Amino acid sequence: MNSVAHSTRRSGARPLRAWTIGRMAAAGRDGWQTYRLIKRGLASSYWPAARVRKVQEQALHDLLSHAYTHVPLYRKLYDDAGFRPEAFRTLDDLGAIPILTKDRLKAAAPADMLSNGTDADDCTSVHTSGSTGSPLRIVLAAPDRRWQRAVAWRILFEHGFRWTDRTLEIRMTCGETFFVQRLGIAPKDWLSILEPPEFWARRVADIRPDVIAAGAGTLHALAESVERMGLTIHPPRLIISDSETLSPGTQDLVRRVLGSIPIDVYGLVELSNFAWECERRSGFHVSADSHIVEVSSPSGRPGSLIATALGMRTMPIIRYETGDVAEWNDGPCPCGRQLPVLSRIMGRAVDSVTLPDGQRLFWPFFHERLARHTNLRQWRVIQEASTLVRLQIVAPAADAGLLARIRADLTEALPAGVTLAIESVEKIQVPAGAKTRMVTSRIDGGSFSPKDQRS
Repeated sequence: MNSVAHSTRRSGARPLRAWTIGRMAAAGRDGWQTYRLIKRGLASSYWPAARVRKVQEQALHDLLSHAYTHVPLYRKLYDDAGFRPEAFRTLDDLGAIPILTKDRLKAAAPADMLSNGTDADDCTSVHTSGSTGSPLRIVLAAPDRRWQRAVAWRILFEHGFRWTDRTLEIRMTCGETFFVQRLGIAPKDWLSILEPPEFWARRVADIRPDVIAAGAGTLHALAESVERMGLTIHPPRLIISDSETLSPGTQDLVRRVLGSIPIDVYGLVELSNFAWECERRSGFHVSADSHIVEVSSPSGRPGSLIATALGMRTMPIIRYETGDVAEWNDGPCPCGRQLPVLSRIMGRAVDSVTLPDGQRLFWPFFHERLARHTNLRQWRVIQEASTLVRLQIVAPAADAGLLARIRADLTEALPAGVTLAIESVEKIQVPAGAKTRMVTSRIDGGSFSPKDQRS
């Protein structure tokens, strides 16, 4: 996308006369079907577990049959593993379904990933960020787009979104404008992530949005700019943080400066959003009516996260190995919803420090040690070698003893033989459009195993 050149694109910018009667009628039907999907999703939050399970089993049974019959990638994947869709009867049979890895998906020919007869030119394409390698192209026909839109909007409504709310999104590319938005329903403004944070801050002050949605790193930079510029901000009712790990430090900064606690939302371009932080801060609810989520470890222990999108038929995503690590919580949520709960989402398995004995340290390990230092504004951990970890920190220059205190705390927590280097910087540098990674490794740490986690 071209930079918006210090301008804001508003969802109602083009006149209604650009729409024909036929397009308006089709858009109206699409809007009504989207509304029904949102309403059903909201209701499912309070369904009994047995009903959710039955819905998931029926949807997955139909999806497996469709994928095996119509998608060459799955026919070969399942034939190679000796699996047939009719072998799946209940969720107890999930483990028999072959896992789809990112490598397998990326290596497949484009036509083999799509349902037979699909004309990709008549579909919408979205791309992953490519931060772990080459980007992955996801092809969506109209029903898939509607489904993805509905499951993402459902999360907003879970947190009190209203059809009259004006939303501001800060993204690399501007999203689609829908017919209902041209009528003033759920209006939306877009800002480019390529613009300087000071520009975002001024536009937030001017627009006074009810909802702000952006990545965690973008929200952090926005809050810093608002504070530095001394701007008065009308507190949004809802702030959505997605795309990146939302650290407690960023959450506190955004709450203090912008006046609302950001809600952490988890999803993937491949699958849409499907897990979201409960307003009671008790964990992440999983949208079980639209996705089946698995964690390769028992409750209370971190494991690989595997997900299935139940509503995607053009390019099905079934038992997809996301590359992320999460942890289940089997207990009931105090909010009253009956949905499954992930107690923690650690992020990508590769975003960790691998110790010489093979154990891994994820960002919560470092947060628990660094959070006590209230003057520490921001941090990032980079593993340079198997025994060398570099910590970058942003902190006031006046606190001369901060580095020494941090070094003492982390040296005590890290195992013997691991060298800690601490670097004080003015700003954590992130390339334009890239995701903020709190922990990164420059060595090959291998695949994740639950026993590798260290708290």
